[in-house]
Amino acid sequence: MNIFMSRIFTLFFLVLIFYAFSLCRTGHAQAAEVSNKSANGLALSDMQIEITSKGHTATFRLYDTVAAKQLYKQLPLSLDLSNFRNAQWMFYPPEKLSVTKDEAYHDGKKGELSYYEPWGDAFMLYKDFYAGDEMHRLGVGLSGIDEIAHMSGKAIIKKMEPQKSMRQNSMQITVIANGHEIVFELNDSQASKDLYAQLPMRISVDNYGSNEKIFYPAKKLGTSNTPLVKSATVGTLAYYAPWGDVVMFYGSFGSASGLYELGKAIQGSEHIRKLSGTIKIEK
Repeated sequence: MNIFMSRIFTLFFLVLIFYAFSLCRTGHAQAAEVSNKSANGLALSDMQIEITSKGHTATFRLYDTVAAKQLYKQLPLSLDLSNFRNAQWMFYPPEKLSVTKDEAYHDGKKGELSYYEPWGDAFMLYKDFYAGDEMHRLGVGLSGIDEIAHMSGKAIIKKMEPQKSMRQNSMQITVIANGHEIVFELNDSQASKDLYAQLPMRISVDNYGSNEKIFYPAKKLGTSNTPLVKSATVGTLAYYAPWGDVVMFYGSFGSASGLYELGKAIQGSEHIRKLSGTIKIEK
C-alpha cells in the first residue's frame, strides 16, 4: 500500500511540474502586458520569406534587426511545426537568434512572425495572443495570414527575392503619435505621389464615424490613375476627394463614390484607432 501511494504521489508531482512549465510562457507574456510598455518602432528591411506547410503559404517581410538577419541567413530550412495554445505555429531554427534589449518586444497580433528567446522558437500568430518583452518581433505578414491556421507537420521556410522594380518604386510613410508608429506602403498612383511630396508634416487628426481617422493635407491630391477603394478594411489608407481628407481605416467600411485607395498599413494597423490630437507623418 505504501509503495502504491508513493507512486501515485510521484506521478502527481510530475504532472504538476509539467503543468507549471506549460504556463510559464503565458505567464511571462501576461506580466509584460500589464507593464504598459509601448512597442519600440522597428524599421522594416528588404528581406522577405515564404513559409509553406500542407499546401498553405504565408509570406513575411522581416524587420531590420539582428535576430531577423540571423534567421534569414539560416534559410532555407525544413522544420517541424508545433502548435501552442491554439494561436500559433512554432518552429525551432537550428541556431538560436540573438535578441537585443531594444528589439525584444512584440505586439501579440495576428499575422506577426516572432521569436521566443527562452525556448528558442520562432512562431507565426494566426490569432491575437499576448504582448511580451521576451517575444521578439521578426517580421510582419504580407500575405496568407489566414492560411497559417491550416498549417501543420513539416514547414518549408525559404527566402524570397523582392523584385527590384518593386523596391525602386515603393513609397512608405510612417505615422507617429502617442508612442506608436504605423507604417503604410503606398501604391503608385498620382494621389499617393502628391501626398508623399507634402511630407514631412505635423497635422491634426480627427475621428469620423466608428471606423475612420482622418486628416486634411494642405494641398488637395490629384486622382488621375488612382484606383477607387473596392472594400476598405483595417489598415486601408484612402483619400476622399469630395472633402479633401485622407482616411485611415481601423474598421471595415466597404466602398464609396469618390473614395480612392492610397495604400495599406504593413505595420501597426492596430494603433490607428488610438490616434488623436496632433500626429507626425514622415517618409
